[in-house]
Amino acid sequence: MFHGTAESFATESVAIDVVLHAIEYGFDQEIALNQITYLYMPLTYSENIKHQHLLVEKYSQTGLDHNIKFTHHHHDIIKRFGRFPHRNAIAGRKSTSDEIGYLNSVDAFKS
Repeated sequence: MFHGTAESFATESVAIDVVLHAIEYGFDQEIALNQITYLYMPLTYSENIKHQHLLVEKYSQTGLDHNIKFTHHHHDIIKRFGRFPHRNAIAGRKSTSDEIGYLNSVDAFKS
């Protein structure tokens, strides 16, 4: 919803809070493995490195190897830049030259 606009991130913090609550109370241990991806998804898009570390840890514990490569990619972007450079224009942020170089590379996350 609202793809490509700042509004698409309007409820991101609420979704992240739900995930963190579910993890804190162990609800993620009570749902089917095929539902874990949907529960953890908001952390994938968090620009908070602690959330990225938690997500890598959680996916590593699940054995969902098909998600771990994508998870590491997101983690590494946040570790490197502290944010997702592909969001800069939408969020009204100025990109650094390093971010622009990344965005123009074959390694860039393309939406």
